[in-house]
Amino acid sequence: MAAMLAEIEAGEPEDIVPARPIPPKAPPGIGAALFKPYLLANLIASYPDFWYEVNSCAFRVGVARAGRGLIVNDPEAIRRILVSDAENFPKDDNQLAILKPLLGNGLLTAEGTTWRRNRRLAAPIFQHSSVRDFAPLLVRAAERSVRRSLEQQGIFRIDREMTKLTLEIIGEAVLSSNLDKDIDAISHTVTSTLDTFPAMFLASAFLPSTLRDRVIEAVVAPGRRKLDIFAHRIMSEAKSDGDETTLLRRLMAASESEEGHEMTFDQVRDEVATFLLAGHETTATTMTWVWYLLTLHPEWQDRLYEEVHGVTGGRPLTIDDVPALKYTRAVIDEALRLYPPVANLMRRAIKTVELTSDITVQRGESVLISPWLLHRHRRHWDQPDHFNPMRFLGDEAARRQRNIYIPFGGGPRICIGASFALLEAVLILGTFTQRARIKIINADRVMPQARIVLRPNVPLEAVVTPRNLDG
Repeated sequence: MAAMLAEIEAGEPEDIVPARPIPPKAPPGIGAALFKPYLLANLIASYPDFWYEVNSCAFRVGVARAGRGLIVNDPEAIRRILVSDAENFPKDDNQLAILKPLLGNGLLTAEGTTWRRNRRLAAPIFQHSSVRDFAPLLVRAAERSVRRSLEQQGIFRIDREMTKLTLEIIGEAVLSSNLDKDIDAISHTVTSTLDTFPAMFLASAFLPSTLRDRVIEAVVAPGRRKLDIFAHRIMSEAKSDGDETTLLRRLMAASESEEGHEMTFDQVRDEVATFLLAGHETTATTMTWVWYLLTLHPEWQDRLYEEVHGVTGGRPLTIDDVPALKYTRAVIDEALRLYPPVANLMRRAIKTVELTSDITVQRGESVLISPWLLHRHRRHWDQPDHFNPMRFLGDEAARRQRNIYIPFGGGPRICIGASFALLEAVLILGTFTQRARIKIINADRVMPQARIVLRPNVPLEAVVTPRNLDG
């Protein structure tokens, strides 16, 4: 293991920089935002160079009051906001104005009693012991995906295949539903809805709240109507299934015992929409970024094969193999660092709080914690724009400050499915590298764009080659 570690560290190329927007010297001013609103269409591209070095600074996007606030990159301040003082920093109204018209009052957007109830109901499904039970399902789905990929003749869409795979998984594991017949339609609905994000963001940056809400409602209405159709089918299938172990069945049964009636269609629909987006889109996009990064660094595909083959000898992966897949997990972690699923977290202070000796947030002020900025911050990371999975292993990982790596958020509102998503990604990547090599052929055209999820700007076209028995 030590020899392999030394070989990896010695062989890392330093001249390959994965795609990222070149930061401007200064943020777009009000005039630029008014007359060139396209500058804000990909928000991370508007972040100026100095934001990647400061602990905190004021920001202003657009002209609406909601577009002003404080950027925080300080680890201790972030801990206070997300963890110890989380009750003083609820989700920002402006961010909720974008999410709620599509996702309703689901786990991602709910507050107070509704959020606590549904979080409590969902927790048993996503606790460590329960997540382990999903491993056979995850491996079977990954093996089907590998077979489909190897059957491709010529160029195919690897991002589409990752979407199909993760939708299959979330349907079976969480939603009690076989989504196979709806996968293409759901994928198209999610993609087309995410593509409206620039319009929603510009509405939030330039319009007063009442008009903002009307515009955003109109923009997302087509996608919401389609998700309603999918939710109705999923709910009907879950009722007839009778499996009380899946999350959807638990949610549907909860109100009967607590309030004397089943959850309403709207309540179920909100959770279905949330898990269709947060439960599959984030992992599908993460895996798409993994294949992009492994195309830039093909030597890592071979290293992962050696690791997986050394553990399994060619048999299918099991849950007991996962702790030994250290390099596989490190690649996932590094992909999540470079391309966090959610680029920006917004909070609003309900009282004035002194976070550190030099950072005070005023009552009513918006706070931007950006995993995109934080994960590439020059004071926190060595060569932050480079792909280096080894930073998540050994001494470097042990020395890393807490709260500078938050791909799933943090505190009470940390993504409830984080453990599930990490296990899913590790088993997908390990299963693929056992049998195939993936190469993105349009990697030179890729650029990250911040929608609700951080996605590539173009479909990722790939070719697949089978591995020989000797790897």
